[in-house]
Amino acid sequence: MMSEWPGKPGHSGGSMNFNQMRAFHAVAMEGGFSAAAKALGVTQPAVTVQIRGLETELGVRLFLRRGQGAVPTTAGETLLAHVRRIMLLVDRTAAEVAGNPAIGGGIVRLGLSTPATIMSLAKRFADAHPGVELRLATGNTEQLIEDLLACRVDLIAASHIDPDPRLAGVVLDRQRLTLLVPQNDPLAATSDPLPLHALANLPLLLREPSSVTRQLFLKAADAAAIPIRMAASLGSREMIREATAAGLGYGIVFDGELGRDNRLKHRPLIGEGLEADVRLSCLPDMADLGMVAAFLALARGDDAGG
Repeated sequence: MMSEWPGKPGHSGGSMNFNQMRAFHAVAMEGGFSAAAKALGVTQPAVTVQIRGLETELGVRLFLRRGQGAVPTTAGETLLAHVRRIMLLVDRTAAEVAGNPAIGGGIVRLGLSTPATIMSLAKRFADAHPGVELRLATGNTEQLIEDLLACRVDLIAASHIDPDPRLAGVVLDRQRLTLLVPQNDPLAATSDPLPLHALANLPLLLREPSSVTRQLFLKAADAAAIPIRMAASLGSREMIREATAAGLGYGIVFDGELGRDNRLKHRPLIGEGLEADVRLSCLPDMADLGMVAAFLALARGDDAGG
């Protein structure tokens, strides 16, 4: 049943009250005022009153309207980074007081650069905490780290050439670069590993400049003094697959991103510097809070074989 907030928002002398914090957190997490009201079980005007009161007290605008949704302003993102920590702490405290390690509900936002490496772990988390909604989005590692630092996501599973000192987490897997080949191409006649030097002057399909896949490959090719012919730069692994299948060139991807496509085969690459860790990462001060801590604990259990 929809309701108003208990009590009145009032003026709290320049500090937010808990209803304002809950309303702000819900709008940021749900992406809009109507969705936030539904999630909280209150009316939309009640949410609007709380947000307007908070904006008045802080003297800044916290959200920009985007059609039916809302996105945080720069000030809103700064506030979200702190409020998200508080709400995760509230989740953990409630679980501890209830004497129940299971998490009753909420949202975990996962950013993924290599979705295949996280799906079995995501299923185990969903089975252990059925009341928690998982929200998954993809991107390259650079963008995902930016999202994590801004608290737009809670955890990321991404390939790293080197660990980022700003993040905490655990290694999930190690991936190696491989060559995608059209099914009817002469290079598809065998699945044997292919030396890196065999790629000299082949038309190659690489990800965008900020991607770990591209950076790792070009670094390895440069170290081996292999001339590279780039046929195209593409913005996603799906585009790499489609362009390879169309014969535009040969795709460079991680072996954990191959998927199943009868139009394509792959050849593992042999050479130095062709591997990268896939890490499940979060902000260090969130590593022991609520749902983030539960997800990391499950990942560490996987590493230990539990």
